[in-house]
Formats: sequence, C-alpha cells, structure tokens
Amino acid sequence: MNMKKLSAAVVVMLGLGVSAAQADDGSLNFTGEVSASSCSVATSSTEVPVTFDGYSAATLDGVAPGTTTSALQKPFSIQLVGCPEGLSVAKIKLDGKTSGIVPNAFVGASTARYVGIVISDANTNTIITPKVFGGDQTIVPGAENTLNYLVGLTKTSNESAAVAGTVDVPVTFTMSYE
Repeated sequence: MNMKKLSAAVVVMLGLGVSAAQADDGSLNFTGEVSASSCSVATSSTEVPVTFDGYSAATLDGVAPGTTTSALQKPFSIQLVGCPEGLSVAKIKLDGKTSGIVPNAFVGASTARYVGIVISDANTNTIITPKVFGGDQTIVPGAENTLNYLVGLTKTSNESAAVAGTVDVPVTFTMSYE
C-alpha cells in the first residue's frame, strides 16, 4: 500500500514539474503617438437622414444578397472640420445591427422583409465592412473635408426580397485619423 501512495506522489510531482517547465518569460512593449487634437465632425453631419422612397421589391430581387446597384443607392456625406497638421487620412467604422445571414448588411426595425442596407465609399464604390475601420479617404489639414459615401438597399436572404413595408436601419459611426 505504501508503494501505491509513493507512486501517486511521484506522478503528481512529475505533473507539476512538467507544468512549470512550460512557463515562458517575456516582455511587452506598447508604443504609439498621441496627437494634440483630431478633426471634428461638423454639426450638420452628426445626424444624417437618408430616405428611401418608391423602391419596388422586384428591383431588390435583381440583386444578390449583400450587394446593391446604383439604382438602389443614395449619396450622403460627412463633413470634417478643424483637422490638425499631420493628419492625412480619415477612416470610418460603422456600427449597428447586422444580418445574421449577410454580415456586411445592416438591418433594423424595417417591416420590409429581407431588406437591409450596405454602405460604400463613394470614390471606389467598395462596401465598407461593418464594425471595422475602413473606407480610407484623404483629408486636408485646416480645410473643410467632405467625405462621400453611398448607402444602398440590399437583400439579406436568397428569398424574394420584400413584402411592401418600411426601411428603418439606424447606424452609428466613429472616425479615426492617421
């Protein structure tokens, strides 16, 4: 019996020794730069309403989920003011509820079934990935900078687009500067 207790103790000690041998030591070094200020979003751009009126479900049926066409897009802009020297690029991060099926499409309290929106950079027509900084646009320090985007209706399913209804999709934005 004593041999069993001794064997168990040896196994436990060996297990502890192996765990300790797997430990690593290292260092972390965080660097960066803090600027004195950033651009300001002009008051006229803090709430930007875009209204979609008169689009038929048949028009939406012609697009693949998560895509849009120029016929389904509306332009909008965000104006930045007071950008300090040293900044040359603005990036936008869009936040809101996204479709579980089409992750680049925002959805909300719409009553139109299977309808969402996608937001694109107006210069490149590239859809901006939700919840990630992107859509890089050049800014000029000291000038009023107008950043142009497109919002387009899209399908959020392979099903028929919509039963007639409303589109109500809230999206918030955060700007980042380089």
